[in-house]
Amino acid sequence: MLQGVGLSGLTAFASLYFAARSWGHAGLVMTVFGIGFIAVRAVLGSLPDKIGGYRVALWSLIVEALGQALLWVAPDELLALGGALVTGLGCALVFPALGVEALKRVLPTNRGSGMGAFVAFPDIAYGFAGPAAGFIAGLFGYAAVYLLGAASAVLGAVLVVTTRTRKS
Repeated sequence: MLQGVGLSGLTAFASLYFAARSWGHAGLVMTVFGIGFIAVRAVLGSLPDKIGGYRVALWSLIVEALGQALLWVAPDELLALGGALVTGLGCALVFPALGVEALKRVLPTNRGSGMGAFVAFPDIAYGFAGPAAGFIAGLFGYAAVYLLGAASAVLGAVLVVTTRTRKS
């Protein structure tokens, strides 16, 4: 769920963030995010199967957090677009990496139900993250939305580490 906070912030607030800073090219935010996302999935999509889902999820969340932090502190639109690209690079493999690990914990006869439950979490994240980000933006400004995204990704990374440690 925590991975979805950054993406929700991008989709809901990038245009407003760019407009508030008098930057152009807000329409490129989701384009560069998508380029990073698709490139990682195309080139590294099999990584969770090769080195393990927890390791891939951990590093992916760290990269996402860095992208969100770059958006948060970006002094200009070029760095903000770089932050969107890095966010896309990080977001790309979190879902499949954790899906690999989630399905390992479910009996083969229950994998359909397990996958159904797993797939619900991003939807829950998107449903809650937008309004939460709006509340944060109202209190602290649009840049704070990306601090929320970075903090959520870091918290997700911490949870991955603790879950992996408990499993071992």
